[in-house]
Amino acid sequence: MDEETKAKIRMLVEIYFDVQDVRIRTFNRLRQVGEVRGVDPNHLKKLELQIREYIWHEIKDLPIVKKFLSMIKGIGPVIAGGLISYFDPAKADTPSGFFHFAGLHVVNGKAPRREKGKKLDYNPKAKVLMWKIGRSFLMFKTPFYFDIYQRARMEETAKLNNPIENPKNCPHYKECLEMLKRKAERTGKPMKKPPCKLHIHFRAMRKMVKRFLVDLWVVWRRLEGLSVRKPYAVEKLKHHEVKSPYVEQAIA
Repeated sequence: MDEETKAKIRMLVEIYFDVQDVRIRTFNRLRQVGEVRGVDPNHLKKLELQIREYIWHEIKDLPIVKKFLSMIKGIGPVIAGGLISYFDPAKADTPSGFFHFAGLHVVNGKAPRREKGKKLDYNPKAKVLMWKIGRSFLMFKTPFYFDIYQRARMEETAKLNNPIENPKNCPHYKECLEMLKRKAERTGKPMKKPPCKLHIHFRAMRKMVKRFLVDLWVVWRRLEGLSVRKPYAVEKLKHHEVKSPYVEQAIA
């Protein structure tokens, strides 16, 4: 795909999500107002459909779409278009290149955060796309990837000694406690419990999405005739390699 077409798809993906966000908020507000004669917000849905159809027309014949992305439940034309327009397998010699680009890398043992006055070293829109992919996999219970999420959630719960029942075991306990205290003081409402369950959910979803990116990197590099190496956890840390059925099918 040439750069001009890729840039157009990238822009359309961003427009699609903007329109979708406006549509959802508009529908919710109109629901509160009630029926208004002559007001039909469904034209926003039509615009979403037109954008989705255009993106699909442009990407449907690409090998990475035909052999891999279209086979995964939860990856539709818009998300596939986002992946193709944001990521470039030729610029990532290892899967960690994809991780870093999408803001899924680690800085001093923690996920990177925005800091005032500092330029981001990852693409925030690609990071949002990863979050949308994670939500989609959970919504559709995508085979293989949903299993990774469930397993990771149990492992994280056990590793942290069940912080849902024992919040003080959560590594973010003190940080959340201070934040919740400030919020309670500001709003005058009772202080909520630290969201340890949510922390475990995000950690598990992060592992699931990172595994998807590894598989995307492997298949894409092979289809492009580029060299492929085993993930760091397998090659260096000697972790057991769990083969992906999507990768096996795509490179068969």
